[in-house]
Amino acid sequence: MGNCNCASAETKDDAPPTGAPAKLTKAGDTKPNGAPFSYLASHRAIKHLGRGAAADTWLFVDRKRNRLVAIKLFPRPIPANLRDSTLSEIKCQTELGPGHINLINVYEAILTPDHLGIVMEYAAGGALTAHVAERWGAAKPGGLILTEDEARYFFRQFIEAVDYCHRNNTAHRDLKLDNTLLDDQKPPFLKICDFGFARHWATDSLYRTKSHLGTPEYMSPELLRNQSKDKKALKDYDPRSVDVWASGVLLLVSLCGAFPWDHTRQHDNFNNDQELDLWLQEVNKQWNESPFIADNVNALSPEARDLLDRIFMLDPTKRITIPEIMKHPWYTKALLPEHQEALDSLHEEQRQVDEHLHHRKLDPVKMAERNKKLEQIVDEACSSEAVQNSSSHGRQLRPLHVLDFKHREITRLDLTERAVLLGQSCKCSEEHATVADRAAGLAEAKSGKLHESASIKSFKSNSSSNGAEKSNGHA
Repeated sequence: MGNCNCASAETKDDAPPTGAPAKLTKAGDTKPNGAPFSYLASHRAIKHLGRGAAADTWLFVDRKRNRLVAIKLFPRPIPANLRDSTLSEIKCQTELGPGHINLINVYEAILTPDHLGIVMEYAAGGALTAHVAERWGAAKPGGLILTEDEARYFFRQFIEAVDYCHRNNTAHRDLKLDNTLLDDQKPPFLKICDFGFARHWATDSLYRTKSHLGTPEYMSPELLRNQSKDKKALKDYDPRSVDVWASGVLLLVSLCGAFPWDHTRQHDNFNNDQELDLWLQEVNKQWNESPFIADNVNALSPEARDLLDRIFMLDPTKRITIPEIMKHPWYTKALLPEHQEALDSLHEEQRQVDEHLHHRKLDPVKMAERNKKLEQIVDEACSSEAVQNSSSHGRQLRPLHVLDFKHREITRLDLTERAVLLGQSCKCSEEHATVADRAAGLAEAKSGKLHESASIKSFKSNSSSNGAEKSNGHA
């Protein structure tokens, strides 16, 4: 994605949110070079969070609600072959996100002449990848990266979220450490993101698909080899079973610090031959025979090995299911007290969310209208009209002083449930940025108060403990 060359005079509104910690206020972070979307008055860029194949994600301050949000920015025009996956990602997170604490929530779609922005809940702890990598550096030779106790704490949250998706007729199909985020609580809560490859089906019957997609190291054998130019030659598979396999890879990498099957050459440029190599490893070697994790296998408990044996079954009809994982002895083993206390708190918050979902009433007419509007926005984002000065790296924005704001069309679409509620069926529909926000929503909404975002509260708390100077420039 191209860098933004916008330049603007420094004002009080450009100051970091009140109490921002040092890690976000050091030189170069408060005014990141190349920050896109800077001309949008409602949000201010803080720093770049990550880069994907089709979009970049930035940390922003939502000025109206004084909270931190992550905005996934797709430079326009979005390639036509990414149209369906982009639309599917937004729809899935819109429908599923509010229902489960361990899923990233989505708030709004914003279309500008340069970008399609998806405004989402911000997980301050970063990806589980970084957490595992940090522990990997401190792990003893031949030992585990995460202890089984800590891995179990995360894995329970992860499986509960996947189970929620499956019970709501959605398979993620790209489960991995990079798409698993952590918040800033201690111990952190886990949140699954990026539903670009997700598939939703309408009925509760056994659903099967033929699509060949995903991240190769996490792909099951039936998925790796399900590719052919002749669509009639493709075999159907159960995407839920594919999610189970990927869950096992995530667990094993968390414990052992390496993929059980991997391609060591041209790792970042997969093609059919490399996927064939991975498939041959999977069908010819058990997971515990992999040379990549040979030093760590002996440190695993018998219960952990048994669970992984049942996950990595080549025959998907014999593979363990998500409900069966939730009954497995390794999964149900007692947690450490601090982990159990955190999980009890999460389950209570989830109970309140469930109660809210049970009482809310959605307007089918409003939902249909919003879905139609969302499709129109994504279709427009794929159009090359009104997009000028494009480059191979994406849109290059003009400096602020030459922009004509009167002629810049910005389309916004509210993706929170508030926009599709039936009448006044529920008054607790203010979009919540974090677990604490969502859990507090039921009680605080009754008094009509708009509670301060927990993410900003966290900034203030961190700032106070570090003795940071509070800014008068409240975002």
